Amino acid sequence: MILEFGVIFHSVIIGLTLATAGDEFSSLYPVVVFHQSFEGLGIGARLSAIPFPKRLSWMPWVLCAAYGLTTPIAIAIGLGVRTTYNPASMTANIVSGVLDATSAGILLYTGLVELLARDFLFNPNRTRDNRQLTFMMVSVFLGAGIMALLGKWA
Repeated sequence: MILEFGVIFHSVIIGLTLATAGDEFSSLYPVVVFHQSFEGLGIGARLSAIPFPKRLSWMPWVLCAAYGLTTPIAIAIGLGVRTTYNPASMTANIVSGVLDATSAGILLYTGLVELLARDFLFNPNRTRDNRQLTFMMVSVFLGAGIMALLGKWA
C-alpha cells in the first residue's frame, strides 16, 4: 500500500508537471510516457504477487484503476490551472520542491525496502543461483541507468 500511495502521489506530480510544461513539452512527453509505462509494469507485477484474500478480490482492480487514472486526472487539473499558474514564482518553486522531495522520499523507501530488499534479501529462492542473481543485478543497474538518462534528457 505504501508503494501504491507513493506511485500515485508521484503520478499526480508528473501529470501536473506535464500539463503546465512550456517549451519543454516535446521532450518531456515521450519521457513521461516511457517512465509511466515501466512504472505501471512494475506496480502491476508487484500487485499480481500479492495474495489478496477472497473478500478483497476487488482491491487489485481498484489499485490498478487508481494508477491508470491518476496521471490523466492530474493533467486535466494542470490544464485547468495553466493560465493562472506561474512556474517561475517563488511559491510555485517551494510547493514543487516540497512535493518532489516528498515523492522522492516515498519512492526511494519503497524502491529500496519494498522492491529491492524483498527480491534480493527476503527471497532466497531467487538469489541461490548465481546466474539469476547476476541477471537480476544487471537488470537493476540497467534500469537505473536508463531512468537516469531519461532524467538527464528531460
